[in-house]
Amino acid sequence: MDQINERLKEMRLNAGMSQEELASKLNVSRQSVSKWETGDSLSDILKLKQLSKLYDVSIDYIVGNTEFDRKEDTQKTSEQAVLKKQKAKRALKGVLWGTACMLAAFGMEVLKQDGWVIAIFAAVPMHFLINYYVDNKE
Repeated sequence: MDQINERLKEMRLNAGMSQEELASKLNVSRQSVSKWETGDSLSDILKLKQLSKLYDVSIDYIVGNTEFDRKEDTQKTSEQAVLKKQKAKRALKGVLWGTACMLAAFGMEVLKQDGWVIAIFAAVPMHFLINYYVDNKE
């Protein structure tokens, strides 16, 4: 219970609110807020939900189950993971296309005059294979 009351007080102070201001936002008495922060009592679950929204943290954070977990931080992390995955796919496509171009150039050099025709006919299916492989790779 010590951890909950300490977090409640810390979050209120970080938000720059007095106990009176918080009490009016939650529609409770200042004494209730004081009891929560001293550990003399616990808020009910509905008040925890309101506190969670007010401070933009998870209820798990308030009750001490997780480290600091802002909802927006979680969203940013998932967006960053998507961007990282997209970058990796672009890099893989670049490597595969570079390899395909080198093979086409090698084929053109070996076959001399008709090499460009073979390179063109190889490039079309290679394009589809590379995109299919990279887009379906997890």
